[in-house]
Amino acid sequence: MNGDVIRLRIPARPDYILAVRLAVSAVAQRVGFDIDNIEDLKVASAEACTLLLAGCPQQIDISLTLEDGLVLLFEACDFSAGAADAGKSDGMSQYLLDALVDKCEMKDDDGVIYSVRLTKTL
Repeated sequence: MNGDVIRLRIPARPDYILAVRLAVSAVAQRVGFDIDNIEDLKVASAEACTLLLAGCPQQIDISLTLEDGLVLLFEACDFSAGAADAGKSDGMSQYLLDALVDKCEMKDDDGVIYSVRLTKTL
């Protein structure tokens, strides 16, 4: 199971965040996380998607990599015109994500977040 990668591509709309939470929950349970850590991963996944949605992408690519825990990568794709003015991060999400996962890395372009990488170890 180590090194397995699960990929999802969803339309960048809030109504698909539930599907992401369910997929992350199922994979985390399969890896062996306990219920508290699964809940942390679900909340962190929803927050990552919400951060990316603020930049007005058309799609979000998600990859879940099983490596002594779980590495989740969320990437915004196909930005709409005018997205450069949208979705500036205020830092509160970074604090929340830091509390929920072992490692959080965000990439942005002029304050618009386009990638969030979360790592949670067993």
